[in-house]
Amino acid sequence: MRVDTLPPDFPLLRDTAWAEGWKMLQVLEEDWRDGTLRFDAPGEALFAAWRDGTLAGIGGLTVDPYAEEASTGRVRRLYVAPAHRGSGLGRALVEAIVDAAREHGFHSVRVRAPATAGKFYEACGFLPAVLRSATHIRPL
Repeated sequence: MRVDTLPPDFPLLRDTAWAEGWKMLQVLEEDWRDGTLRFDAPGEALFAAWRDGTLAGIGGLTVDPYAEEASTGRVRRLYVAPAHRGSGLGRALVEAIVDAAREHGFHSVRVRAPATAGKFYEACGFLPAVLRSATHIRPL
């Protein structure tokens, strides 16, 4: 589901990510608070997913700040809580991001993912990329 603000239960998801050693949701919250990134510019969107009334995952889309052309989108701050991995929720978030990228007119979407997420992105249609700023790219 597309959201216009950080969900009220976001702190629990942020703390779950932090406990795993991931700081991306801490950065998301800081950027949101100071207005650096609120996913509200053209080509941007933030998506959240709930399971059984609990915020289970979040992820966003922006124009890729590392791309030479503005027709490239970027997956940002994608995280799914461990209890919900393998359920299709992460794939649903990625597809929502990709659909929003297509609607905006992006020609591709890139992501810089940790090595542990490589197979996940490849299963979602991304191709390995040999770029300093991206590990995977999905042509649209």
